[in-house]
Amino acid sequence: MEERIIEKDESRKIKIKHTAEGDDVVDDLAPDDAAEAAEDDAADYSVELPDEEYDEDLVGLTPSQLSARLEARERAAARAREEYRKILEEAEPLLKEANYSAAEPLYAQAALYEYDDGTAKRGLWICRTENFTKTDIFYDEDMAQEFYWLDAPIREEALASLGDAVREARASLAAEAEPVRKRYEASKQERGEAFLANRNFYLVRFAIVLAVAVAAGIACLVSALYILRRSDNLALIFTVIFGVGTFVMLILTLIYALKLFRAIRLCRENEKPASSTEGARLEELEKKIACLDLVLGKQN
Repeated sequence: MEERIIEKDESRKIKIKHTAEGDDVVDDLAPDDAAEAAEDDAADYSVELPDEEYDEDLVGLTPSQLSARLEARERAAARAREEYRKILEEAEPLLKEANYSAAEPLYAQAALYEYDDGTAKRGLWICRTENFTKTDIFYDEDMAQEFYWLDAPIREEALASLGDAVREARASLAAEAEPVRKRYEASKQERGEAFLANRNFYLVRFAIVLAVAVAAGIACLVSALYILRRSDNLALIFTVIFGVGTFVMLILTLIYALKLFRAIRLCRENEKPASSTEGARLEELEKKIACLDLVLGKQN
């Protein structure tokens, strides 16, 4: 028989006893007589799990296995802390020498460790902004997002040096974007009217030739039904005429269908900013403004 004591929380313990008849569970919150009966049984051993977050990987281990597992975890954590410290020791002299390109990958590696108290992240952003003097990196959406979720003390330190420059850059971009937006909207409307007229032109013609093709096909079928009913060749002649007409109309229908498809595609493409020079420039400016808003702590 074996007994294990598992702490579910600070005020509750559960004893699990393995016997030949099966597993018995005794809850400390159970009635007193049940607890007394449990204490009467002799226990081969009892295991008390660490007072930390519940870890199911530690449940079911013998005392020796639990001890070995915890020791292995502690050794791994110690090695990781030592590696983290060595990386910082290698990066700090490079940062003091303003060798940002060499120090940045080291700080980026150190920032991945859970032991980082902000030192690695701070060093990383010092390298990226060259000691909080350059704002170009903030135009990258991924970098702006990362900076937005950065620890508050590092954000505040960076913005204390770069905040004015970022705000000036945003104001400059907004001033540049406004006339570009007006030109883009005007040209978009002008193109849209032309593309819409072109679409309607081919839509009407497509509908006409399709209707004629359907009518000619029906006439051809009806004429064919009278070929054997008439003694003259009139029904045959009409069948051939209507058949040729149907074929020609179907070809025209296909041609106008392709033209209509292109006209519809032009109308849709006109709605995309990247379809024009002005629109592409406006889209670029708006993306930069959105990135700087993130840097300043504004998220749409």
